[in-house]
Amino acid sequence: MLKFMRKYATSYMIKAMFGLIIIVFIFWGVGSFRGGERLVAQVGHYKVYYPEYHETYNRLLNFYRALYRDALDEKVLQSLKLKEKAMDEIVYRYLLFKKAQELGITVSDDDFFNHLTSIDIFKREGKFDKKVYVEVLKKNGIDPKRFEESERMSLTITKITRIINDTGGFLTDSDIWDSFIRERGMVKLGFVKCDPEDFTKQVSIDEKEVLSIYEKEKATHKGEDQYHIRYISIDKRSQLKDDQVYLDLLKVKDVAAYGKEKGLPVIDLGMMKESDIVKRFKHVRIDEWLKELKKGDISLPQRTDAQSLIFQLVHVEPGKPFEKNMVLQKIRNRLASEKAKTLAKAKAEEIIQSKNFTKSQETSFISRGVPMIPAVGPISQEHSGVLRLTQNHPLYEKPVEINGVFYVFYFKDEKRPDIKVWEKEKDIYKKLLITKKREEFYRGFLEDLKSKEKITIHWENL
Repeated sequence: MLKFMRKYATSYMIKAMFGLIIIVFIFWGVGSFRGGERLVAQVGHYKVYYPEYHETYNRLLNFYRALYRDALDEKVLQSLKLKEKAMDEIVYRYLLFKKAQELGITVSDDDFFNHLTSIDIFKREGKFDKKVYVEVLKKNGIDPKRFEESERMSLTITKITRIINDTGGFLTDSDIWDSFIRERGMVKLGFVKCDPEDFTKQVSIDEKEVLSIYEKEKATHKGEDQYHIRYISIDKRSQLKDDQVYLDLLKVKDVAAYGKEKGLPVIDLGMMKESDIVKRFKHVRIDEWLKELKKGDISLPQRTDAQSLIFQLVHVEPGKPFEKNMVLQKIRNRLASEKAKTLAKAKAEEIIQSKNFTKSQETSFISRGVPMIPAVGPISQEHSGVLRLTQNHPLYEKPVEINGVFYVFYFKDEKRPDIKVWEKEKDIYKKLLITKKREEFYRGFLEDLKSKEKITIHWENL
């Protein structure tokens, strides 16, 4: 059983686990204070204020800290996109609550009382105590009425979530067996290859088109710009604050002199290629604002965990234009490649229409779950249907581009999973598949709600 679970752990099992975690997060942070705070979002007629977002964000951050531990560095944090995740969870929370109200899903007084009296922090000697309840809320600055409203909202969302999950979890034995075949079976595919290189002789290039493209693009056909920049470094422990340093520099316009006066380190990089600068300072996203600087300009403070950097552009040398004939040939080559690619794709579409598979090749038997077809290349998620072809659905009706070459795929043969393996694993497989289907249905349900509701996010207030 452990071997089986490991096999599926990298696919939908992990996704489903994270889906359940996300559902848990949805029930947190509903009752934040709102008075006098800035508006960060509006979902239909519901308004979301900063404390609610902040609480949701921090809970997400603490979860990932526990998950990644020491591996949670700045790069990982950026890749996680916690701002977007936190806002999505808040939006989904209100969408679900709104839908529950529309469907008449409510929480009875008895259900709410049972929930309230089950919360340990409100108990004394194992029993719910009204005085303790009032004291705990008062100590944390929480209004009892607002707390009860938010708890009712959470319970309502829990109810509708359970209904959605139950709806999305229905599968017949036939559905489960078919899915097991798709994931554990093997398939042999036939394919016809349409390589653009085979069509290059059919391509003709219009010199007027080449010259027209050159005139439009010539400003971009040049060497790299080179920049001379200096920057001042302000340690987070320094008594000088980066915002005040920035304001001072706007007045004096001289990073080197200011740094010397204040005893702050100033680094002069001399002339450097743009690509080298971007590589060196990618941690402060310099590629997003370097080109906006003019000679003498001072950048905004660029903050990292340990320090703030403020840059000054001393000088810039635009890249020199490339020789015209070289650029014209580059454009000819590009046009020839694009036209050959268009012809290759058209040929692949013609083969699909005619079902004429002459000059075809075939694969060996391959797993239906592989990410790559041997001797062909990787199959993207968009075209994963290639590996699900069957005798009843033998043709993949779209050309598939792999490494610049177009392929037409069709079904040749298959090997089904061993029935003894199926009998051994079907019970746990059924549970995992139902979890997966519930997660897919739940996500689809939320996205459908989102597409039908007016949602405004004020990212500038985060």
